[in-house]
Amino acid sequence: MVNKTSISVLESNGLYRMLLQRMIHSISGFALERVYEDLPSAVEQLTKPSDILIIDLESAGHAEVFDFIHAFRNQGDSRIIACSLQRDEAFMRRAFSMGVNGYILKESSYDEFRANLILALSGGMPMSRAVVKKLMECIQADENDMKVSRLSASIKLSCDIIDELLSSPFSLQRENLSDFLSRRVGISYHVLSQQFKKEMGVTLSQYVIEKKIERVKSMIRQDSHSITQIANMLDYSSVAHLSSQFRKVAGINPSAYRRNVLGVS
Repeated sequence: MVNKTSISVLESNGLYRMLLQRMIHSISGFALERVYEDLPSAVEQLTKPSDILIIDLESAGHAEVFDFIHAFRNQGDSRIIACSLQRDEAFMRRAFSMGVNGYILKESSYDEFRANLILALSGGMPMSRAVVKKLMECIQADENDMKVSRLSASIKLSCDIIDELLSSPFSLQRENLSDFLSRRVGISYHVLSQQFKKEMGVTLSQYVIEKKIERVKSMIRQDSHSITQIANMLDYSSVAHLSSQFRKVAGINPSAYRRNVLGVS
């Protein structure tokens, strides 16, 4: 006789509970052990852990549910699949930190939910596609934060100065940017440029160009200045110079960008 994976369900919503039961019965590798309608029932009756527990994170107050998950994990090697309406990053992080082995959004399609349950049979980590996307975004944000935290004080100061200059019209015209940065940071521009490339992965001059183009885009979206005025305010030698840099960075000229974002001719 083929051993089946035992599965229990804690789900407070009656309709969703019925759909889960039918879904589990349709998967040959599962043996539905017990279904609980609320957290107190599960706490009272769940004496022998199933191989897998599907738990509705809205079945009680979140603190109580997470305490139950923690206690359930301590009973054995059972795996827990969280079922929730919550898309909040902090909430999902907390669920995984408390020991869930998967996170499926209740709004997932039937096919996606079923595919995730089948994945759980093989020991995989069932997660809705939207959850995977959200967590990957969080990981990328964490990596970016770590990268920023590793920057030296001089590079952070350089970036802040560049942002400050670009936020104020005509501020770039006060003096040569390389001299201004060197004086404010207290490092020769040559040394600063080498350090900037090492820490930021891009040359200082290219960084300034990209930040200036970001500023140009912002000013175009505000629609309060012409392209010629913007070129003067950001210390471009000519509109042609601005257009050349804009095209290299953005792939189109500023006039075309203005038409696209503002819908004007």
